[in-house]
Amino acid sequence: MNAIAATSAVDIARTQSAVLSKSPSRTSFTSTSSSDKDASTSPTLFEQTGVDTGDAKAINTHSREIAMVDLSPEELDIAQALGDRASESIECVRINRCRMNCETFQLLVDALCKYELPCLHTVDISQNRVGGAQAGAALAKLLTHAPTIRFLSLGWNQISLVDLKALAATGSGACSIQCLDLRANPLGTSHKLSSKKAKKHVESEDNIWVSALVAAMPNLTHVQMAQATIDDSSLVCLLHALTAKVSCLEYIGLEWLGLGSRLATVRSIMSGLVPADLATPVRSLHLNLAANNLGDGGVKIIAESGAMLTSLTLACNFITERGTGMLAKWLPSSGLLALELSDNYFGDQGITSLLVTDGRRQSAYSPYNQLTSLGLNSCCLTDTSLRMLTDALTYNWAPLASLRILRNNRMSPGAKVAL
Repeated sequence: MNAIAATSAVDIARTQSAVLSKSPSRTSFTSTSSSDKDASTSPTLFEQTGVDTGDAKAINTHSREIAMVDLSPEELDIAQALGDRASESIECVRINRCRMNCETFQLLVDALCKYELPCLHTVDISQNRVGGAQAGAALAKLLTHAPTIRFLSLGWNQISLVDLKALAATGSGACSIQCLDLRANPLGTSHKLSSKKAKKHVESEDNIWVSALVAAMPNLTHVQMAQATIDDSSLVCLLHALTAKVSCLEYIGLEWLGLGSRLATVRSIMSGLVPADLATPVRSLHLNLAANNLGDGGVKIIAESGAMLTSLTLACNFITERGTGMLAKWLPSSGLLALELSDNYFGDQGITSLLVTDGRRQSAYSPYNQLTSLGLNSCCLTDTSLRMLTDALTYNWAPLASLRILRNNRMSPGAKVAL
């Protein structure tokens, strides 16, 4: 305890900077806090909290991060931000809300490439004005110079998929990328071609270079595209390439894309998750379709698709008891271990549809489905739902390890304790 109490403010700043730079935040499926609920609309993928020790020079000396936030483009200076630190110790470069355009970004990349950056693993340039083919070329140059980069946050810029074509030519430069944040970018628009033959030809060419782009990042685990603007063909092409070529993919974030009015696209997306044969193991993938206004029509497409994955988020999608009934029929064959249904106001009727299945006739040692995590926050549930959930768990409906029922104000505290 005395050693802890004697820790200096400088050591605290250094420790927190190291931990934060080595542990960039990822989307959490199991948390129910308000911060996790807004994860898809967080301004940056790698949020960090500064520590005010009263000694700016001490923080600058020991930090492993180059951070330039809320500056004007004219104030962006890599050499000044680096200071007296050795470039070999830098692990994170963060440039946010600086109104940085493509030309400024190119100049900063040129400046960064003058230094040795063997430990750089995070680049976050979210909330700027970067876009265009030159931006892609600059990114390719940076990845070639620092092939250790694993976390690339490009959210809230003006980047399209076409701009990233240059990454496919980086050789092993992009191989280390594990987390790619493309949120709120104009990723692609539909081709305005009068001839169906010409449109088909263009889409075929798109498939080729998109596949090459994805193949250049074989270690991708997380892809975030919430709030992005992207046409149906580009979205389907990208997702099919990801599911076909990246075996270690763990998370795809497609929140706030308005897929409820593009149900044919939802059908195409889910078709890419259908296993080639029943012997194929279920891939460990979390698909986040929150806030897409899918409704029961979208749920029907998902449930009838034959897709298999381990985690699915359908929060805030206007799902009713009809939709939960469809999900109940799909669950045994879906491979799902985690299902998030929060903020769908289906009430007790929805729980009835979800739980009243043939699972009650199963052996006590043979669960009806394999769900270990179920999210039911803000679903207008009452004590009746809690009693049904208690009975379902008694009859081994699922081996639940996590059940989230927060913000259901019609429930009594006593009923929650009983559950």
